[in-house]
Amino acid sequence: MLTLVLTILLLYAAYVLAPDLIRGPILLMGGLMMLVVAFTSIELTLYLLILSTLLSPELTFGGSTQAQLASGMVNTTESRGVTLRLDDILLTLVCVTWMFRMAIFKELGSVRSTPINQPIAWYWLVALFATVIGMFAGRVGGYGIFFIIKYLEFFVLFYMVINHLHDEGAIKRYLLIMLITCVLASLAGIAQIPSGARVSAPFEGAIGEPNSFGGYLVLMFSVVLGIFLHTGKSRRWYLLLFSMVIILVPLAFTESRSSYLSFVVAILFFIFLSENKRLLIAGCLVAVVLLPFVLPQNVVDRVMFTFDQTEQRGQLDVGGIKIDTSTTERLRAWDSVLTKYFPEHPLLGVGVTGGPFLDAQYPRVLLETGIVGLVLFLWFLRRVWVLLRQCYNEINDPILKGASLGAICGFAGLLTHGIGANTFIIVRIMEPFMILIGLLMAALFIERERVAKKNEQNLLQSDASEQVLIR
Repeated sequence: MLTLVLTILLLYAAYVLAPDLIRGPILLMGGLMMLVVAFTSIELTLYLLILSTLLSPELTFGGSTQAQLASGMVNTTESRGVTLRLDDILLTLVCVTWMFRMAIFKELGSVRSTPINQPIAWYWLVALFATVIGMFAGRVGGYGIFFIIKYLEFFVLFYMVINHLHDEGAIKRYLLIMLITCVLASLAGIAQIPSGARVSAPFEGAIGEPNSFGGYLVLMFSVVLGIFLHTGKSRRWYLLLFSMVIILVPLAFTESRSSYLSFVVAILFFIFLSENKRLLIAGCLVAVVLLPFVLPQNVVDRVMFTFDQTEQRGQLDVGGIKIDTSTTERLRAWDSVLTKYFPEHPLLGVGVTGGPFLDAQYPRVLLETGIVGLVLFLWFLRRVWVLLRQCYNEINDPILKGASLGAICGFAGLLTHGIGANTFIIVRIMEPFMILIGLLMAALFIERERVAKKNEQNLLQSDASEQVLIR
């Protein structure tokens, strides 16, 4: 593992320092190395995938400039362009080589059945069908298919994880890599603070997405807090506490109001669901006392900006209070979908990227896939909730049980985050989220197999005892 990491770092350094003439051969060498790793070790490949979810560079093709987006000259989903990232390439390589590996070694088995298999399949097929119809109708351009492929990537990640993992030790190693990735991304975010700009995920280029980074940090903070609550005082306990502090700093400086709200919701669900309520309530009371002294002024200003922005043209008046232009645009997006686009295309919507850009998950699903897609999407979300509750109730390992609690509360936060962001189609959020679900689902399978085996042994012992008594 160390050799692989050092090799990747050397190749990356060589690529950065090399002239343009030899960057192509370096990329080719890196691609061949990825092929070899993917063919020989799926575990190492998944490590690389987890690291690349937040730490990979990205390139945007097409789309509009930041000035055009800010001026309102363009307002469609396709205007944002298509983003190609390292994990996209890596995931494609993994899928292809995995298929060859399964064919050669005759290891291809049936896909594990999970509660979310059907919602995933049906929602994706409806999104594809709606997009194809939109293309024939002239509403959707070529970019629509790329977005559909992006959605498929999220689900492929889940299936890869759930079908590869069969022991708790591996699950904990992957979970550790996820936490390390989060800490590294948080440190990169902290390094952005002196610039004065809103903090976003590393390697996002000139147009960052602080709202997306905030949603990711809320999810991972919840996972760390869940494990923390199920860990006794030890070296790990202090490391988890330190990690939470590291995550909270860039979260504050994202200045993302959707993320702040989702964080509050996640904490409320912790208090409601956790068995360690006293510690959580005490921590919240201490936080309330300390907030006036430690809360950055930018957070206060960002929250208050919702209500005290200098009066601008087009601001909505809610209860006699004018709200800022950003919130106004989100509310008007909901209104335009419900009053204009939905009545025109009620069943299957306009297709993915077929309508105006919306920074809100639920009206966007209704806009692009209609009432059919929205029902299937809500079915998927409900199944995920039930699945995570089952993980928390049935898993006995303290670390994995804590991660399950964190995933439930983080998921509640993401559901709130989706009111003001495209949470469940954002790569920086959905890839880690689907990996996390896969890890916990695999742990649940292992736990159930262990319980079934134990029950079988107890039944055999009971039968043997009865035979002895009969004799």
